[in-house]
Amino acid sequence: MAAVVDTKTGRVTSLPFTVSDWPLDVTEPLTYHADSCMLVVQGSRNESKEHGTYYYTFDGKTFRHRATVTQTGR
Repeated sequence: MAAVVDTKTGRVTSLPFTVSDWPLDVTEPLTYHADSCMLVVQGSRNESKEHGTYYYTFDGKTFRHRATVTQTGR
């Protein structure tokens, strides 16, 4: 399980899904930058059989799914 912590308020917002089964060449399935609202997720969400790269934005309260690039050949 992963979450975002607001360092000013202490508010914790959990990701609305779990992440598993990411590609072997990926060392960090969750990628973000402190100065950006974008979160990039690689692997499978909620133990599904669909694998891909998922793009989310975070507005300080909720994660919004923006795009998916599915992976083939797995």
